[in-house]
Order: sequence, then C-alpha cells, then structure tokens
Amino acid sequence: MDGINDENTFLLDDELHSDTDISSNYLDYSLNDSCSELSSGEDLSSARIFTEVDVKNLPVPCPRFKFTGIPSVHIQFGDTSDILKFYETFFDSSLMSKIVEETNKYAKQCIQSSVARQFSKSKFWEETTVEELHVIFALNILQGIVKKPRIDHYWSKRY
Repeated sequence: MDGINDENTFLLDDELHSDTDISSNYLDYSLNDSCSELSSGEDLSSARIFTEVDVKNLPVPCPRFKFTGIPSVHIQFGDTSDILKFYETFFDSSLMSKIVEETNKYAKQCIQSSVARQFSKSKFWEETTVEELHVIFALNILQGIVKKPRIDHYWSKRY
C-alpha cells in the first residue's frame, strides 16, 4: 500500500501473512482534527494498538448501568378510542417525510448506478410519497393482525 503517512495505522501488505509479532506491524496512530466528538486532550493511540484475545479466557465485560427511570407511558391520550392518535405518535410527519426522502434518494442512486434491462420496472420508477408510505406501514401492521398462510397472500387480490 503506497501513501502511508504517520496519521493512519495500516497493516502493510507484505506483513499481512508474516509470522512476526502482530503488534510490531502497526504504525503509531495520531488523531487529526476531523474527529469532532473527541476533545483535543484525549490520547486514544493506545486504543488503536492491536492485542490478541485468548478466547478461552475472555476478559470480564464492563458492568451494565442500572436502569434508574420509572417505566411508564409518558404520553397522555384524552380519547383512547382514536387509534390514529396512537399511530401518529410513533409515525409523525417529520419521520415519514425523512423516510420518504431517504427512500427516494436511495432509489435514485440505485437506478443511476445500474444498467436497466429492456423491460425493467426501474425505468418506470416514480418517487414515493408520504401517503404511500402510510399505506405500506398500515399493511405491515395489519399483517400482525390478519393471519395469512403465506406472505405473498397479503399482496394478492385473490386472498
């Protein structure tokens, strides 16, 4: 690998399959300014050094933090007969808009990066809408309520 500098750690190609000590194959790592989450005073170079792990004698895992909250529903519903309020609590307009935006962006990337065959459905792709996404989510929720013997039966007009 050409272009190795002192700001990155790489395992060199000729050292990849050598029998030498693994830790000697790595160069020192120094952080650059691109890591915005880390403070400039933190030294993480020791965390970048490879160490072998004995799978027969694994280290003790870190202790879990004890949950200190009070489990409960923190949303107040005045009229519990309105099922759509429950749905809209979890699938609000900003979430649905973001899913539609990312779905359309992904579809566009896929279509542009591939060569469509003569009768490909991708030639007729239309951007999805929030309304269509609500329908898909509703159908998926209904699949948990209305039981069908096979998945394709949910999408068939015959069943």
